[in-house]
Amino acid sequence: MDDQQWPSTGFTFALPIQPESTALGVIDVQGYFMDTDHHAGHTTQKHHPELNEAFLQRVNKMLGNIRRLLTVFRDSNRRVFFTRHGIQTNDGGDLIERRRSREDSALALTDCESGHMAKKGDVAYKIDSRVEPKPGELVLDKNTSSAFHTTPVDLYLRNMKVETIVLTGVASDQCVLATAIDAADRGFHVIIATDACANLDPGSAEVTQILFGRVWGYVMTTDDIIRWMKTSESPTRIKLQA
Repeated sequence: MDDQQWPSTGFTFALPIQPESTALGVIDVQGYFMDTDHHAGHTTQKHHPELNEAFLQRVNKMLGNIRRLLTVFRDSNRRVFFTRHGIQTNDGGDLIERRRSREDSALALTDCESGHMAKKGDVAYKIDSRVEPKPGELVLDKNTSSAFHTTPVDLYLRNMKVETIVLTGVASDQCVLATAIDAADRGFHVIIATDACANLDPGSAEVTQILFGRVWGYVMTTDDIIRWMKTSESPTRIKLQA
């Protein structure tokens, strides 16, 4: 549906967002997905090189916008947290069956050169150096799409008096979306920074962000988020238009 068809009279909402109680989340910006020498990045490059090259172009744009947001949040002494996604045990026993099956498939399709996810401790498990955490910033390890399932992020954010979360990272229609919906359902005010996320399928990213903006939270550009953070003025663009 386009926005004229969507029954907005039954779904319109306003979020009482305030910069002083806002944290920035950087979700799974790791080498395993973006480095063509490792894991999912290697698999995609080997079998779908044109798709991966286009994705990496979007990654560069995402990284630039995350860096801009990090600067604003750090300069204003706002909270920043990072997540790392991957296998937490040597044998992958911590993964659900679906995840283990995907690892097996990825290995088979790359002649056992790479799986899908990195293991904790692998080079490709690390957060990309271009947006790496500073000492003392919160870094959480997870093996599920949503950070709210396998990390104590809910407890930590509430302890830090965070009410609004700006989410960035990889992937728009997977870990970012799952984390965003879970956060919204727990009562946080959630803003997805649309141009500070990246996705293999840009169409899927756009659709999921349109849906998120209709039901769960705000979807804003990096420019609009920075303007709001610096001025506290109510943003005028809070969702994507279908």
